[in-house]
Amino acid sequence: MSYSLIGVSLVALAALIVVAWRRLCPTPYPGIPYNKESAGRIAGDIPDLVPVIQKTNEFSESVFTVTTQKLGTPIAQLLFPGIRNPLIILEDPREIEDVVFRRNREFDKAPMALDLFSPMFCRATLSQYTTPELKAQKRLWADVMSAEFLHRVAAPRIYKATLELLDLWRLKATTAYKGQAFHVMEDFQNAALDAIWVAVVGEEPGMTRHEMKKLRNQLSGDNTAGGNGDPPRGAFLMEEVTYISDTIGRNSNSPFPKWAQKLETWTPRYRRFRRTIASEVGRVMKTAVDQFQCAGNGRQEADELDTCMMDMVLRRQVVEANKAKRPMTDPTQDQSMLDEMFVFLFAGHDSTANVLSWFVKYMEAFPDVQTKLRSALRNAFATSQPGVKEILETDIPYLDATCEEGFRLAGVAKANLRSATVDTEILGYHVPKGAQIMMNYHINRSPVPVDESKRTSGARAAAVKFGDGLHSRAGHDIARFEPRRWLVKDKTTGREVFDSHAIPSLAFGGGYRGCTGRKLAYMEFRIVVTLLILNFEFQELPQEFKSMRGNEKILRKPDFPYAKLRAL
Repeated sequence: MSYSLIGVSLVALAALIVVAWRRLCPTPYPGIPYNKESAGRIAGDIPDLVPVIQKTNEFSESVFTVTTQKLGTPIAQLLFPGIRNPLIILEDPREIEDVVFRRNREFDKAPMALDLFSPMFCRATLSQYTTPELKAQKRLWADVMSAEFLHRVAAPRIYKATLELLDLWRLKATTAYKGQAFHVMEDFQNAALDAIWVAVVGEEPGMTRHEMKKLRNQLSGDNTAGGNGDPPRGAFLMEEVTYISDTIGRNSNSPFPKWAQKLETWTPRYRRFRRTIASEVGRVMKTAVDQFQCAGNGRQEADELDTCMMDMVLRRQVVEANKAKRPMTDPTQDQSMLDEMFVFLFAGHDSTANVLSWFVKYMEAFPDVQTKLRSALRNAFATSQPGVKEILETDIPYLDATCEEGFRLAGVAKANLRSATVDTEILGYHVPKGAQIMMNYHINRSPVPVDESKRTSGARAAAVKFGDGLHSRAGHDIARFEPRRWLVKDKTTGREVFDSHAIPSLAFGGGYRGCTGRKLAYMEFRIVVTLLILNFEFQELPQEFKSMRGNEKILRKPDFPYAKLRAL
């Protein structure tokens, strides 16, 4: 009898083990390709993914490597243990364009994307699902990204920051480094901080000017701290921006990013970050509100009072409060506004510095492009320092194409996430409601062929209207930095013109949830690129700095952001 009980117990135990094993093993979505061997192990694709991440230091590219690239398909699944649903991976640029531009009712921000930012900036637009509250918040900030406002208010400040960068680099090229290569990332970060902070709140951080003073003192032999004067206002900003950037990047690679971020918000360091930035922003907010309230009712609606993005938003709140005959609420307690400004500062500073660092590497690696661009700029402008209005309003197709190519190939925001809000399809595969999709925004390789009948009617109509550029001349040698892929002949005039639809443009995402700062980024990039190319030649780097290898946390950065300059 005892032997029978033992036998029954062993069978029951074995059955429980089998059930537990099956529950813990990945559960792929039906029909969508996946690695068969990964489905049979509890860890799913993780054992294959981790070594690739460790080797390349690029998370997103590692995901694509072990899924779509390994399977040779435009769509696949990344399998996790059974306690977590798979992640759908999408690499086809046209299908991604369709999802982000034309299918906003079917897809919204994914929980995984919100988890990276919502614990720290819970009221920023990038931390929220699409709700009436989000739409109201986006409307509030929409006008600060209008071309008219950016050209009038932000452009002159970006131009000034760029001229200061030119002065610093001229000193480095002619005296400090005397033709030797130097690291450019910190200089771009300082210049970007100078530009974005003054554009957002109207105060100059003075980072590049301070670095210039330090370098001059070093060259004159004065290496004492006192010889450099007091730190600029931007010094505390740079410290806080660096902290939050490093923290988000580090926590994004943890097994549980949301909880890592939430734990960070309980630390004294994070509380100091919020307190410091809120204090500085609150100070300039109060000054601005007092100014608007003191202005006569007729002048409160005058655009010339706006000296920065914050001014426009605050002035409109003052006007609305007056029209409603209610007291103005304290803007320093407005979590939505503070969070949105924090994100403008963090994202605008870091992403700009990264894409410019990639750009100077491409100018060195593709000298023929650099020469053509400089020739186009010299033909358009009579001086090496054209005014900001000239830079923004002069039609230079090759400059437009070079800027677009720079954003495309840098792949700074390499991937993004969406979540299906309804049961739907992607490339003919069923995607259940709630499934999360990771999309490759970095178009640096030819896509796998796709059956056109599997695409939506919107995607097919777009191809009829604009063509399938990736399988035409524009998509040839896609890994190469080649601005001419964006140029076509105008059928009426015969002139060469810039075609923004030559291939999918995904660097900033698209649609309702696309990057809010896209116009600002394009404008800043155009100003900086124009002035750099007209004033410097980017010469060949030593072999040890030529690598195009990058590393990715939140944003993708070059491992060797160096330049060797000759002042023109």
